[in-house]
Parts: sequence; structure tokens; C-alpha cells
Amino acid sequence: MNTKTKKSLLIGSIILLIVINISALSTIYYKSKILPKKNIELNKMKEEVHIRGMHRFIKEQLNLSESQFIKFQEISNINMTNSQKIMSKLNDKRLEMINEIAKKNPNTEILDRIAHEIGDLHYELKKSTINHFLQLKDICNEEQQEDLQKLFMHMIHDQDTDHRMMDRGPREKGRNRYGRPHRNS
Repeated sequence: MNTKTKKSLLIGSIILLIVINISALSTIYYKSKILPKKNIELNKMKEEVHIRGMHRFIKEQLNLSESQFIKFQEISNINMTNSQKIMSKLNDKRLEMINEIAKKNPNTEILDRIAHEIGDLHYELKKSTINHFLQLKDICNEEQQEDLQKLFMHMIHDQDTDHRMMDRGPREKGRNRYGRPHRNS
């Protein structure tokens, strides 16, 4: 290999390493500075909900009157009861599915039926949630509906963040391969 080729390879390698380092530093900066700032508002909202309770939090955020708040509580209680019934059915179906899978010769037709039933229950749960939010929207005035939409957007973003965290493995959450926190060495 001649000197010119060696020099070109060396320069190319240095440029590649610089690009890799810049990418790594940009990622570190984003995760440590920018991403936490985006989540500050969500964390603040979560803390308020935890301290005051969801119903009181929504009452204050939407500035609900006492009569609106009473209707909201009634709607929420009905929805909660309905959702709990559906969740109970979902758990029963999941258990039924696990029991079928655990059999020596699982019946795929039964598993297929259970999968469809689970899907139907998920659909029923989503419809119940949609109806709950539409009923809540109905008791709000126009200004409150705008605030409600903002709350919904925060809730959707928050759920998306939670699901992404659940999808990550234990090591990415500061835990070892056994799910235990890392020791400070």
C-alpha cells in the first residue's frame, strides 16, 4: 500500500470517528437535557394527581362547578364499574388461554376463539372509555372542553411514554438482567 492510500484511509477513519463521537454526544445531551425538560410538565401533572386525587385534579383543571363535578363523579363511577367488569372478564380469558396453552395438546381452535373474545373485550373497553370521555365533554362548557382536550393530549402522551418504558428491558431502566437495581460500585 502506498503512502497516499494510507493517508486517505487514516483521514477517512478519523472523519468516521468524529461523526460517531458527535452522534454519541448529541444522543447523550438529548437524553440528559432536552428529554427531561419535555417530561417536567407531565411529571408535575402526575404529582398533582397523586396528591389531590384524579377527581379533584380534574375538577380544578377544568374549573368544574359543584353540579358539574357531581355529574362527573356519577359518570366516572359508572364507567369504573363497567371497566372493572370488562377487566375481570379479560383476566378470566387470559387465564383460560394460559390453561389451554399449558395442556399437553392445546386446541388451536379454542385458542383462536379465546383470542377473538379477548379482542372483543378490548374493543368493548375502548368503547366504554370513549363514551366516558364523550359524557364528560357533554357536561363541560366550550372553555372547559378546550382544557379537557389539553388534558386528553397529556394523558395520551403520558400513556405513550409509559408504554415505551414498559417495552424497554430491565437493564435499560437501571436494572441488571435479574431486574434488580444496579449496585453502586
